[in-house]
Amino acid sequence: MITFKCTKCAHEYKVAEEYGGRKVRCKNCSTVNVVPKPDTSGCGDSLARYNSLLQELLEYEKHAPTYEVESK
Repeated sequence: MITFKCTKCAHEYKVAEEYGGRKVRCKNCSTVNVVPKPDTSGCGDSLARYNSLLQELLEYEKHAPTYEVESK
């Protein structure tokens, strides 16, 4: 979903990603707005990005120095 606000009256809209780049008319004030295109940077979907970051963290953990903690 893409969330955006009307440039004139600030009415908030949520539309499907397929509407990105299209012109739409505000139901409140009749101003024509262009729906922002969806953000496609990064891995594409959040689950894939999460898994990628998790794998990176696990690699860092393998090479991290170990410390011994004394217990009381």
